[in-house]
Amino acid sequence: MHRFRLILVPVRKLSVRRSVVVERAAEIAAGCGAQLELFHDLSTPVYVDTLYGGGRSLDALTRSIRAAALRSLERLAEPLRARGLKVRTAAVWDFPPYEAVVRRALGIGADLIVAHKRGHHRMKALLGYTDWELLRASPVPLLLIKSAGRRARAPVVAAIDPQQASARPAPLEQQILRNAGALAAALRAPLHAVQVEAPWAPLGRQRRKRLADHARRAGIQPRRTHLLEGDPDLLLPAAARQLRAGTMVMGAMSRRGLKRLFLGNTAERLLDDLRCDVLVVKPPRFGTRLPRARRGVFFLSNLPAP
Repeated sequence: MHRFRLILVPVRKLSVRRSVVVERAAEIAAGCGAQLELFHDLSTPVYVDTLYGGGRSLDALTRSIRAAALRSLERLAEPLRARGLKVRTAAVWDFPPYEAVVRRALGIGADLIVAHKRGHHRMKALLGYTDWELLRASPVPLLLIKSAGRRARAPVVAAIDPQQASARPAPLEQQILRNAGALAAALRAPLHAVQVEAPWAPLGRQRRKRLADHARRAGIQPRRTHLLEGDPDLLLPAAARQLRAGTMVMGAMSRRGLKRLFLGNTAERLLDDLRCDVLVVKPPRFGTRLPRARRGVFFLSNLPAP
């Protein structure tokens, strides 16, 4: 059975003493024996003007900033280690932040990223440090934490793509069920499977049998499989509320962004309307177009151009 082994947790605000995202990642790690890495991307610009007359070299300045970041991460890590968790910390000069997170995840072989959902996708942040950018770029499964409160053992719901008619799960479906099962096992939570199809879709009876077969292979009880007819944009959030889901697991198909989820749904709308946490996975051969080399320090100058 698949389980998470290394979980990457991007930490944006180093001043926090307690982080909901870190706590949620720690809960998962405790349930499956995974190691955590608390990671901070050092993407703040370094103004070269501050070096003039200050008696500090660029190397000394960047080492000092990185050391301070690591001390802050260690303050978050120490209580987790006291609970018996395996936790390491890392701070790397790289930008923009979402690229730094993806590069770090690929570089260390993380099999899950746990991050905070920021704002509404319909109002995308201009600078790009958003869950949207992470979703578009990351081949690694991404768990977006949407709420500070979560019931213990809240159900994990796997949303199955109804487009495929094969008797065997498609690669993306396998990834959805695989990661949903790993998350449910780590959280000791019940696992459900939901499929939404249009009322006019053919082969309804066959699709119901197919869903039951896929769920059985994934170890999901028949009473926890749900075939719904209608608009997925409306029915998936409604199903999550009815089941009192803690996490919805969904698949993203498009390499160039989440342009297609299930029946052509807009990912922005679903991510905003779902009240529970959301775990988004990609097909096995999904590849990122981001450069693999770190960008290093981001320099800026306050000096007026000549």
